[in-house]
Amino acid sequence: MDFNINNFAESFIYGMKYFPNTLRLVFIPLSVGLILGTVAALIRVYKVPVLSKILAFVITVYQGVPIIVALMIYNLIFMMKYNDLAAFLHLKGTIADVDQIWIGIFALSLTAICSVSEAIRGALLSIDKGQDEAGYSVGLTKIQTIYRIILPQMIPVAIPMLTNHVIGLIKASSVVMAIGIIEIVAGATIPSSRTYSFFEGYVAAALIYWIFTVMIEYLAKILKKHTGRFRRNLYD
Repeated sequence: MDFNINNFAESFIYGMKYFPNTLRLVFIPLSVGLILGTVAALIRVYKVPVLSKILAFVITVYQGVPIIVALMIYNLIFMMKYNDLAAFLHLKGTIADVDQIWIGIFALSLTAICSVSEAIRGALLSIDKGQDEAGYSVGLTKIQTIYRIILPQMIPVAIPMLTNHVIGLIKASSVVMAIGIIEIVAGATIPSSRTYSFFEGYVAAALIYWIFTVMIEYLAKILKKHTGRFRRNLYD
């Protein structure tokens, strides 16, 4: 099997053309996951009545559902119910006017919330309970103790786990091509339908993903390196 460098270069260019879609599919769910996942982790670690048990059950169940299955379910619900919901809410436009990428973002956001929540919860549980008592002993409230003592110590522990989840989210973003969203993989193989050079197309997509993940790991190392400075700023 000959490797055609020209076809590879064309596939690489097409894959990079749709790289912004992958960025949206990764960083919007990641932002949602960091916010809501941290809240969910805190609720579970500090055992908020009722909510902690509900979240534990929901997260456990949802993590058992493959992302592709969840994505297809959400897509079917969207196609069947969006027009009725839009009419009920008096929204302009129909299902044809909505960018399907938001279905992928929604599905990946729920996955990110669950995975980030578990990473943050594990990091929080690694902090000695005496740190809470130390905060209370100097007159800090529970929220102040979490913000000024617990979170600064939790961040360095959570970074490696969160980095793995971000990389997993990058790879999971490729499944949205199943509902017609064009991202790196779908974009890189567009020329392949004309040249039949699918091998070159997939290699180009793999290279883009590899470069992306290397950049994420590098940024994570920089973030961890400067965590000490971040902690000092919180205490100032």
